[in-house]
Amino acid sequence: MDIQDKIKRAAHILMLRSHSKPGVKGWELRRALGDDYIRVIELLDKELSDIGFKVAIKTESGEEPSSKDDYDDSFFYVTFKSPPDWPEIRGSGWRIDELAALAVAISLIAGRGGKAKYEEILDVLAKKIPERRARALITRFIKQGYISGEEELELGWRTLVEVDVKGLLKAIIGSSKQSTS
Repeated sequence: MDIQDKIKRAAHILMLRSHSKPGVKGWELRRALGDDYIRVIELLDKELSDIGFKVAIKTESGEEPSSKDDYDDSFFYVTFKSPPDWPEIRGSGWRIDELAALAVAISLIAGRGGKAKYEEILDVLAKKIPERRARALITRFIKQGYISGEEELELGWRTLVEVDVKGLLKAIIGSSKQSTS
């Protein structure tokens, strides 16, 4: 199998897998593509970059792999290279108030060291939207993998892959500094 065939196969594997959550483990890619699978993924990433996507590689804890040995147990995903524009988001079924609630939930959890109580997040959201709607949104975020937990909530696997949490926090802190000036 030549390198172009391997790149095409890697794209198919990453985009067509149907696990309970998206992504493919490194060992699965090694089995399908051979021992040079990291090189194949790097080449695929360059091709996807031209159309606004990237291959994200995260360990189970949401970190970048720190050594070659970590790649086999890491998850490989295709995601946006940069945040999508509003027309793309609107077409995906998200409403602006839902995205705002998600940003609030993620920033509260991240701002509290990675964990926040369900009731804390509910209280903040219920100040802006009806409580029943806030509860429904928190449940949706948990089901979709953006946050996890029951009483004590943490950032979910999807947030770790899709959201630039540090960038979100910088944007929130920057906008609060501007509004107080």
